[in-house]
Amino acid sequence: MIRLLSLNLQHGRPGDGARLDPATAPLADLDIADAGAAREVLAALADQIRDIDPDVIALQEVDLGQRRSGRLDQTAVLADLLGWDGHRFAATYAGPVVGLRRRPRRSALTGRADDVLGPLRALLGAGPAGFGNALLTRLPVRAWRVARLGRGPAVLTRRGGGRALDPRSYELSTSTMRNMIAAQIDPVDYAGGAGAGGAGAGSTSAGGAGPDGARPGGLGPGGLAVASTHLATRTDTAAAQLAAAWAALAALPGPHVLAGDLNLHAELLAPLGIARSLGQGATYPSGAPVRRIDHVLTDPWPTGADGLPVSAQEVGSGAGGRAGSRAGGALLRAVGSGVRSLVVSDHAATWVDLEPVARRG
Repeated sequence: MIRLLSLNLQHGRPGDGARLDPATAPLADLDIADAGAAREVLAALADQIRDIDPDVIALQEVDLGQRRSGRLDQTAVLADLLGWDGHRFAATYAGPVVGLRRRPRRSALTGRADDVLGPLRALLGAGPAGFGNALLTRLPVRAWRVARLGRGPAVLTRRGGGRALDPRSYELSTSTMRNMIAAQIDPVDYAGGAGAGGAGAGSTSAGGAGPDGARPGGLGPGGLAVASTHLATRTDTAAAQLAAAWAALAALPGPHVLAGDLNLHAELLAPLGIARSLGQGATYPSGAPVRRIDHVLTDPWPTGADGLPVSAQEVGSGAGGRAGSRAGGALLRAVGSGVRSLVVSDHAATWVDLEPVARRG
């Protein structure tokens, strides 16, 4: 079993969830522009993550070198606090949050050449800066992949009370470029296994979970392809970006898991017919969640001649269609899930326990 956690980090800003826990309530009003305060908040987040005990973490709205978050490399700091070696940041844009944003030459932003203004920033004594998505894992990673998903259309709106023929009466809004960071994970040699620790508040169980400490298995030679993404707020743009993200992920050996802030309500996902949603529970806003816009998606489950989903036993015997997974590959089912408001963000975290179902074809 593998536990995956997804969280819109909101650049590590303390959220309403901080006040819900007496241990983190003193952090609620910290100014994370101070590097010490920013590290303190991330340390508290790492403690909460250890309590949930995930194997893979998908993060969105992650800062690198931004003034508002203490100029930290948030991905690297959190990975270090967790003691994990597997981590990768993928910038959707390079540059400061307020100022000249630009498309990075290379999303990792680990070298001067990754940003067109990188050499100039280095000359001025400034390190790399960007904003994007990240993946962290304690499982072995075979390879990292990044896919650009495009941006939404520019929108011209007229300000209230402005004159129709006055250019100053209009405002041009542009959409931020989006991307997806994916990892090809091979958990065969991992002896830990999800669920060894507490699941934390807000957990649910779907039954069938293996024993604590069980070795993940049944994924096949391709391992697991898992990705993190953050989609546009416009529904039509988000739907198009989701299709692009799933197509890029599905091209990798599977099974496949796509997690992140999709900015799509749960009832809008199924009609898209792109993938199968796992887990449940509202994630937004974190103080009192009322809707689920953060999701975990995987390959469609095959159906029988009657159009109904086949059982796990039938999947193992090769029955049903081949929707979403190549012959001989595995499918994933959720054997547990939950949501939890953490010290950071206006989103609650969502997690899913994934169990592979071996498939013969």
